[in-house]
Amino acid sequence: MTRMWWDFRPYLRGLVIDALGISKPPKNPAPPDNGPSIVVLPFETESADDEYLTDGVTQDLTNNLARSSNAVFVISADTAFSLKGTKPDPTKLGTELGVRYILRGTVERTGDQLGISAELIEARPGATLWSASFDCALTDMHAVQLEIVERILGAVGFELESAELDRMTKPPTSIRSVEAVWRGYYHMRQLHHEDLLAARALFQGAIDNDPNLASAYGLLAGTFTQEHTQGWSLDDGHLDHAWELASTCVELDPDTGVGHGILGVVELVRGNWREAVKHQDRSIKADPCITWPHAMRGVALTMGHQRLEASRSIRRALRLDPFPPHGLLMALAYINLGAGRRDEAMRLLEKVRRENHDNILVRVGLAAYHQREGDKAYARELTQQILQINPAITAEIAKNLIPSLDRIHPGSEVARYADDLAAAGLPRDADKTGEPR
Repeated sequence: MTRMWWDFRPYLRGLVIDALGISKPPKNPAPPDNGPSIVVLPFETESADDEYLTDGVTQDLTNNLARSSNAVFVISADTAFSLKGTKPDPTKLGTELGVRYILRGTVERTGDQLGISAELIEARPGATLWSASFDCALTDMHAVQLEIVERILGAVGFELESAELDRMTKPPTSIRSVEAVWRGYYHMRQLHHEDLLAARALFQGAIDNDPNLASAYGLLAGTFTQEHTQGWSLDDGHLDHAWELASTCVELDPDTGVGHGILGVVELVRGNWREAVKHQDRSIKADPCITWPHAMRGVALTMGHQRLEASRSIRRALRLDPFPPHGLLMALAYINLGAGRRDEAMRLLEKVRRENHDNILVRVGLAAYHQREGDKAYARELTQQILQINPAITAEIAKNLIPSLDRIHPGSEVARYADDLAAAGLPRDADKTGEPR
């Protein structure tokens, strides 16, 4: 009689990642009990032309609330933006996100003047705690946001210290730079190559108008790392340029989170996981509610075999982003893949593929998987999509785009990864020798 063996390891890994809380977003998490917890819903406007402006107000208010104190918990703007255009019930939303308070409002623009209305709601029982209206010039927006933050926290019985207030006051010096950064924010959130290039031009414009605006250098650097890591450009100079820009960012303002975050991404891509963690720690300290530094920290720690600490970073990212953006969904997919949950992993990757026609990374993972599993027609369809996005991609380049690939797949699969992609239709490096990139 033949003895049947069953490999328990993937099953056990699945139990572990469930116990660590990193296999899926938390369902109805409890609000933190050591301070105020809040989500800033996307502010609304009647003018479609001013959507970038309301997004900028929402992003900045979110970040400033999170910077106000370590005791204040703020849901990531990424999750908040996923609710744009909806009218969520405050009590239900408070339960789903695990927060006690909800801030919502409107923005109206007349020339260079803004009219802002804000309302703070207690999720249970859905009652308004505070509301106010403000009129200001566009360049005074930072001062108004500071006042809104103070009054919100005062309404929930939390008093800021002067040192905490100082962390939030670094206003730009020109209307043009304010608008350029907010328009750039808007384009970067679209996660398409065209929008990324539009954001790059806007951030460069902000720097031209305000050469000391540190965040603009960091955001501009981010357009180069994203273009590189997404495989949209194979320019070897992108990482060096991103490093220079992000270094300028932290020289101008050592406490600007985006600068350290981008330096961490560059170190991660170059394989320097310890340096990557150091920079992401600085980024998280400066901007605690922005998700991607937590996720990148987790990837870097995984690269360094620090799996328990990596899981803490991923769990924190999921708590900040209960409705995860594409990057975090892909991280969840690969975590499930490593635990043997291929169906769940492919479901998450397919969701990203459907929602983003420019995402090369997700198509690489799906193509290799389906080629290996025998669905060669679909694998070829995916590689053709990859080549439509960037005709210069090869099987070897595609394989190297996925960070910590050897931590995700068994060694036997890693060894044949480029072969699978080539069999599905991506050219090999050898086939492209001598061709310009």
